[in-house]
Amino acid sequence: MKSLTSKIPDRESLEAYTLITPLILLLLLFIANPIIMNFYYGFTKWKGFGEVAMVGFQNYLKMFTDERFWISLRNIGFLILYIPLGILLPLFLAAILREGIRGWSFFKVVLYLPNILGLVVLGTLYKLLFREYGAINQFIFSAFPGDPVKWLADTKLTIHVVGFLFVVFMPMGFRIIFFLSAMSGISMDHYDAAKIDGASWSQTFWFVTVPGVRNGLEFLVVLSFIEVFARTFGFIYSMTFGGPGFSTFTLEFGIYQLGFAKFRMGYASAWSSFLAIICGVIAFFQIKIMRSENR
Repeated sequence: MKSLTSKIPDRESLEAYTLITPLILLLLLFIANPIIMNFYYGFTKWKGFGEVAMVGFQNYLKMFTDERFWISLRNIGFLILYIPLGILLPLFLAAILREGIRGWSFFKVVLYLPNILGLVVLGTLYKLLFREYGAINQFIFSAFPGDPVKWLADTKLTIHVVGFLFVVFMPMGFRIIFFLSAMSGISMDHYDAAKIDGASWSQTFWFVTVPGVRNGLEFLVVLSFIEVFARTFGFIYSMTFGGPGFSTFTLEFGIYQLGFAKFRMGYASAWSSFLAIICGVIAFFQIKIMRSENR
């Protein structure tokens, strides 16, 4: 009897490993292998085809002395500044919508629409809307006649247009729905207690709602950082193409230009390796925070 019961967990483990083996093989083939090969090519001089020559740390040394690399980090820094607004604004709106407003279904569809369309489609659309004589400036002209605002031609303004659209406006619909879902897990007893104690709406928001969706906040912060570092390419490629000048030039766009426009694949791999390390560090801290909370 003992031998029979002792074999049951082993059989269950075998079945579990059998089920996840195809997934593990796919992860190794399409994720782990490209990452390893990317780090390898970062130490080489390679055009993407032909002979591969080892150059050691030359690509990395050159990267840290490349002005474009530091410009890309500066631009990413500007985008990061919009993350607090990109999280707190939908949280605030979700708290208002939780009270219930007429026509919420319509607003929900309008706000969620950018999440359905692809980044290239949205980048092209916003490029038309924000051009010198596009719909945005025409709307402004109707109320305030004057010179057109050069949304996509001003080197100091364009990165902020991209930051607001990509970090704040485009994901707003998803984040509102996400926070509304998170708020449904907060016990109504907390809100009733705050109401009995005479707490104002703002006090209830900061001391009941925000702590109640803390896990969701942490998740969106990490997701926002990863999106800023590793998901801007399609939007920037179609909307600004890294310009004007280098004002919206990011790490992803630099990797594309170096690897696929100038065929300096080894040097582009060094940039890509740096980006992979940054995303890995962000994911590491996310896991560490989640584990500390579980304990």
